[in-house]
Amino acid sequence: MIKGLRDYQAKAIRDVYKWLAQNKGNPCIVAPTGSGKAWICAGICEDFLSKHPHIKILVLSHVKELLVQDAEKITQVWPSAPVGLYSAGLGSKDINTITVAGIQSIWKKGKELGRIHLVIVDEAHLISNTESGMYRTLLADLQEAYSGMRVIGLTATPYRLGQGMLTEGDEAIFTALLEAASIEELIQRGYLAKLTSTFTDMKLDVEGVRKVQGDYEKQELEARVNNLDNNTRIVEETIRRAGNRKAWLIFCVSVSHAEAMRDEFIAHGINAATITGKTSSAERERIFTEYKAGKIRALTNVGVATTGFDYPDIDVIVMARPTLSPGLYMQMSGRGMRVKSPGHYKDCLVLDFAGNIERHGAITKIIPPRRTVKRGKNERPENFGEMFKECPQCHKVIMKRARICAHCGYQFSELSELNTTQDIMGSADIQQTAETPPEQSGIMRMKVHKWFWKVCYSKKDSIAMLRVDFYGEDLMQGPKQLFLKLLHAEPDHTKAYRNLKSLLQGVMIPPANEIYGARVLYRLAETINANYNPPSWIEYRQSGKYTYITNWGWDE
Repeated sequence: MIKGLRDYQAKAIRDVYKWLAQNKGNPCIVAPTGSGKAWICAGICEDFLSKHPHIKILVLSHVKELLVQDAEKITQVWPSAPVGLYSAGLGSKDINTITVAGIQSIWKKGKELGRIHLVIVDEAHLISNTESGMYRTLLADLQEAYSGMRVIGLTATPYRLGQGMLTEGDEAIFTALLEAASIEELIQRGYLAKLTSTFTDMKLDVEGVRKVQGDYEKQELEARVNNLDNNTRIVEETIRRAGNRKAWLIFCVSVSHAEAMRDEFIAHGINAATITGKTSSAERERIFTEYKAGKIRALTNVGVATTGFDYPDIDVIVMARPTLSPGLYMQMSGRGMRVKSPGHYKDCLVLDFAGNIERHGAITKIIPPRRTVKRGKNERPENFGEMFKECPQCHKVIMKRARICAHCGYQFSELSELNTTQDIMGSADIQQTAETPPEQSGIMRMKVHKWFWKVCYSKKDSIAMLRVDFYGEDLMQGPKQLFLKLLHAEPDHTKAYRNLKSLLQGVMIPPANEIYGARVLYRLAETINANYNPPSWIEYRQSGKYTYITNWGWDE
């Protein structure tokens, strides 16, 4: 293992070795934006070739900036590395023992490359889970030339719109996801900068904008967002909230939107510039140089500064681009997570005029997109189980044993199904707690903005349990978490069931003896996320790194 790597980077490489030795298929390393994926790539190349000098490695990416970064990191850790750069955009077509290549330039050359033993894909979430696209074409040709080829992915966002996680589907390239480190861990250790956010006065309205392939239709979105009133209000609020912060990065919907925002900043006395996919390399280099030197304060962009743009001192991110893509949201947020230079703000302020934070949640707990599954017209979703039914009046999914629909008030006649002594929630439960701290001092209250239910597994005994994440006003911060051990033995089970009833105020839940198995928990979590609102507030106590939620309630 090469020297100089951070411990989590070295661990990621060890984990890859162990996984490859014990499994068939291909692993993908998941590491946050700014955690040094290029260093992990360089470490793999140096270490693999030092042990197996006869092999050939192909490193793939989709943008010139990442190709340059990957090649530079390899030669930094290994000055004599046999590296070739293959990219038409960079004017080089050099093939070597390690070939760093742009996918657009090399995807048709698979049969000419010969035997490739290892492929490393930077930004691996761009690989389709279906047998289509440039990456899949190239990998298929390479696999045909050498059936023993393995693929290692690197990404901060291991999912794709419409396809779910990179490991989902029979045709998925990747078999396993290996986490290098979490965002929370790297922030705590000082390797990543903290993001802070505040609710903005101005919010872009995208109600009714069509959705195409999982995101907003670009022309309709541009027409809705890009107008003088919106742009002026965003610029004025940005200036007011950003104060004396020095490097602002603005994400826009289209080229015309980025140019209009630039002009509006200039009209308000702020030095601004624009970069887009149409900006020439020379002009882009000039703009980046002036931006990093402080001569340009506001840099508007569209589709350029999401990957491969590495400037640590960005201290304001302006989201003027609404998106349904959690990956794009993560990429935009990640531009501000690099550790700042001395003399700069230690954090990055995120001004989200697009509603992306509310749409996707904190970046530490992003909800991956679901895999799209084609179904017949009259078929129900695959998670619609025996615990749930559809309200005939509002067509919302509710608990099967519900007597009254919590959404529209519709009353069911099948009262014989109910066991009222077990199913009707008592109001006294509202004072119960899920985890009682050793002492009650230092209780704090947080206003709850949203919640998210999921299934996780106990580290001690690997038993499935429900986890409730409560998010406050600052959605960029991690949530306060509550664990419901419904499948555990007493007294955990009784306590969890009592708290479940309390949290689902006014809603019928199945009897405790009907909640069994992880599958039931998954259905329960998804139904609650889709249909029910959180309490107005929670009270909690912090004890070291642990949070104990002691109470919750609803405001009238």
